[in-house]
Amino acid sequence: MDRLFYEATHLDRDAQLRTRENWRELLLAEVTVKILICHGGDPLFAWPEDMNEHELVVVGGPALPHLDLEIERANWIYIGRQGGEAVIAIDIEPVISDRDDAIRRLGGGFGDMRSRMAALSEDEAALAAQARAIFNWHHKHRFCGVCGHPNHVMEAGYRLQCSNPVCGTPHFPRTDPAVIMLIHHNDHVLLARSPQFLPGTVSVLAGFVEPGETLEQAVAREVFEEVGIRIKRARYIASQPWPFPGSLMLGFVAEAETTDIVIDEKEIEFAMWVHRDDVAGLPEKGINLPRPISIARYLLENWREGRI
Repeated sequence: MDRLFYEATHLDRDAQLRTRENWRELLLAEVTVKILICHGGDPLFAWPEDMNEHELVVVGGPALPHLDLEIERANWIYIGRQGGEAVIAIDIEPVISDRDDAIRRLGGGFGDMRSRMAALSEDEAALAAQARAIFNWHHKHRFCGVCGHPNHVMEAGYRLQCSNPVCGTPHFPRTDPAVIMLIHHNDHVLLARSPQFLPGTVSVLAGFVEPGETLEQAVAREVFEEVGIRIKRARYIASQPWPFPGSLMLGFVAEAETTDIVIDEKEIEFAMWVHRDDVAGLPEKGINLPRPISIARYLLENWREGRI
């Protein structure tokens, strides 16, 4: 598992083109430009929800006039170049506010992105995740946080500019850092269940980094707050973009100094120590492991195999 899901390994973000005012016209003039259609940040899938295979609806630039939409009113962003081909994303929610109506007019479905993303290729998932994160940022920052005036979208979607000439504050995409940590002790791993998880699922611990805090301090604080365990110094392993709604998951592993579990009942339903040899058998006991696309599963599998 060298590459984590949502990681845009093969994407050239082409940041220089973003600053061109006519970036959209330049890209639409290219023969091979691809356009990802979204609604409220969620990408359009071509398959119905009851099928096991899904694919994104990606159209070519010349096909846009045939969508029978007031496409100029859509939100546009430039994702970058994948394999040399430009990829644009458009969010049609400003054109068709009702999602069911959008589905009827376009076919396919938007559905639950968390469950559908796992059926995509890694490259498709990375594109969809980036589009979702940027569109979500646009939606939540329509007004300047300094003076309250509307923001204008600039630089192909990667800068919001306050429309008030007296203020003129620029705003840039928001990414929330969150630590996720595998805690182990004497060949046992700490697994816990949060009320927000899917039924029957356990995972490693995670939490957001607070202002003025190092990543290592956040790991130690979150572990103690949630399960009452003290740890030795955390060691960084890998990171994963997580577009729900716009986080960067920073993966760590750490050894426990204490082992008595005292849970925070507001955050954790239960927590338990599981031996390395018993992790793979948990699903047979009705306990589900984190999804294969998550960094939580990446940490767990790599620890179980002795690679971290």
